[in-house]
Amino acid sequence: MAPSANSAASGGAAASPAAHRRDPHSHNQALAVTARLCGAELERYGRCVAESPGRWHRDCHQLSLSVTNCAQNHPLVRRIRRDCSDSFGAFERCLRERPRDTAQCGPHVTHFLLCAQNVTQGTPPGPPVGATPGDAPTGE
Repeated sequence: MAPSANSAASGGAAASPAAHRRDPHSHNQALAVTARLCGAELERYGRCVAESPGRWHRDCHQLSLSVTNCAQNHPLVRRIRRDCSDSFGAFERCLRERPRDTAQCGPHVTHFLLCAQNVTQGTPPGPPVGATPGDAPTGE
């Protein structure tokens, strides 16, 4: 699949490749959000890739851009970017501060994904129901 689809769904900023290798769950969730919001664009891109072995990166570039554009401009993604910017920022800071130990950033990913889930389910941002103040990652 297109790397741009993953970064678009997560707010336009891509995590390091090492972070995605260590946390395939967040990678899959980002792609699932993109598929749900921009299914038609993603389907056209997927068909192009399947029909263009060896040339897909060139032949399907415009379709890849359309997936990215759709995801970045979707109102729900914009709300996630706005409402969850603190938790996503903490995740990005963690990746910058721990480039060789991105597994330490797992709690930040979890906090961001919970925030995004709350936004998609229409609940206000904040800690999940039943969470205690110690459950949220700090801005280490």
